[in-house]
Amino acid sequence: MSYTAKTAGLVPSRFDVVSGIIEAMAASPGANPAESVHPGIKEQLSRAPERDFDILVIGTGPAGYYAAIRAAQLGARTAAVEKNSVGGTCLNVGCIPTKTLLSSVAVLDHVKNGSEFGVDVGEYQVNIPTVMKRKEQIVRQLVGGVEGLFRKNRIKLVRGHGRITDPHTVTVDSESDVETLTADRIIIATGSVPALLPIDGLDIGDKVWTSNEALDFKAIPKSMLIIGAGAIGLEFGYTFARLGTDTLVVEMMPQILPAADTETANALQKALEAAGMKFMTSATVSRADNAKGGKKVYIKSGDKEEAKTVATVLVAVGRRAVLDGIGLDEVGVKHDERKVLVNEHMQTNIPNIYAVGDCVGEPMLAHVGWFEGVVAVEHAMGRDARMDYTAFPVCVYTTPECASVGLTEEQAREKHRQVRTGKFTFSHNGKAMGMGEVAGFIKFVIDEKYGAVLGVHMVGPHTTDLIAEAVLA
Repeated sequence: MSYTAKTAGLVPSRFDVVSGIIEAMAASPGANPAESVHPGIKEQLSRAPERDFDILVIGTGPAGYYAAIRAAQLGARTAAVEKNSVGGTCLNVGCIPTKTLLSSVAVLDHVKNGSEFGVDVGEYQVNIPTVMKRKEQIVRQLVGGVEGLFRKNRIKLVRGHGRITDPHTVTVDSESDVETLTADRIIIATGSVPALLPIDGLDIGDKVWTSNEALDFKAIPKSMLIIGAGAIGLEFGYTFARLGTDTLVVEMMPQILPAADTETANALQKALEAAGMKFMTSATVSRADNAKGGKKVYIKSGDKEEAKTVATVLVAVGRRAVLDGIGLDEVGVKHDERKVLVNEHMQTNIPNIYAVGDCVGEPMLAHVGWFEGVVAVEHAMGRDARMDYTAFPVCVYTTPECASVGLTEEQAREKHRQVRTGKFTFSHNGKAMGMGEVAGFIKFVIDEKYGAVLGVHMVGPHTTDLIAEAVLA
């Protein structure tokens, strides 16, 4: 069975998808390990009965928990090792809490704009403790859901730091014990952490944040400088701008969302500027000094350097795979500075060790990690599963939203002789007009000779939902 990114694209893009997906998995055929085992997997399960487990997963983020649940569904004796909270970055300090904050901001926007729709709202205020309480409640609910599925599927959850000590052994260090586990197959799913910058004056603290700190603020900053205009920087920038923070985003590349279709990125920037955000592209931060009430940040753009004083700096330059301290070099698993090296089966150079999710590098998306986890398990248990990254959606949850799949117009013109584009603007769409959200468009990039859809790029309302249909093209 082959799993492709087109399959991954079918995953809905709203934050409550995690709950729906894991419940569906629990109800799917084969979810009970006691049920009959797939014939093609019986040989794999009988290889090493003297070992503790058939499949052992290190890390329980989206890639890890999906892999563990799928392995259990197929009848494998399964364990998962986790040193922090189950659910990884996505559930705890990534997708879910970020989208929850954005949902609060969306309500605020509706209140502010109510008079345009004939709904006059009196005095209102943003209650940050309540916003945070709601965020934490949703995170706890989803983490508990994954833990419940582990119990339902008889997956042993081992708390502690896992290190591979030989190709079939993982040592788990916890606060009170050291446990040694053996397994026929090991899947590395250690995830990622926020990337940092080696810049003087930007040590993480009260005045300098990563995305982790930005999710747990106690008061709305008066001003903020964000380094990096990728999805993380834009989503946090929009959140704080709408809450009233004077927000400036600095990006070293010529456009925001550097990997995106240029026309699409430019349209999103224009809309975000209208929402109160400011941008400096082709610019870099060289250093920062302490200043009264914040940081004095020096920004280089061309031959010029200017200084801006802000209350808070947010470093949003992407994420870094967790590769240290898990035994890669000791066992001989090949990797470079950014990722574990794997083949199309998510298999490392050591045949019984696999790696999935953020630890294998870009695109570092939860829905891609889910299917990398499935591919690894399916292949580890004897099926012909391969990962295909040809068509997976990438989404940004600002207002307007931005979503893309496939080749950008620039990439398409480099690879194909004849390329045609088609575009429909939301300003001519009746529903968008009724919603009062007319900024943006849907753009198709097409091979003119054969009519194949090469890419679809969207800016506008609910485009993170609409993109799923484009993936099918």
